[in-house]
Amino acid sequence: MFYTYADGSDDKRDEHRPVHRAFLRELHEAGKLKVCGPWGPEEAPGGMLIFEGESAAEIGELLDRDPFAEVGVVAERSIKSWGIVIGELG
Repeated sequence: MFYTYADGSDDKRDEHRPVHRAFLRELHEAGKLKVCGPWGPEEAPGGMLIFEGESAAEIGELLDRDPFAEVGVVAERSIKSWGIVIGELG
């Protein structure tokens, strides 16, 4: 899943980052979120999250509750089904 953050949302992201990360930590502890993190400094603000789930719709429903989504800092969200061919995520 890819997030792109809204232009001019730096202050709002800083304010809500602790609850956003707590929300993601809960999904990780529940086994839904495998890994996540922001793009590097040379990229537009956003990030990538890798989930395990039954469908893109299920993941979308989870992410609707993300505090970043609730306060409007997410400008775009792209959820794609994906399968590992080489390697593994523990």
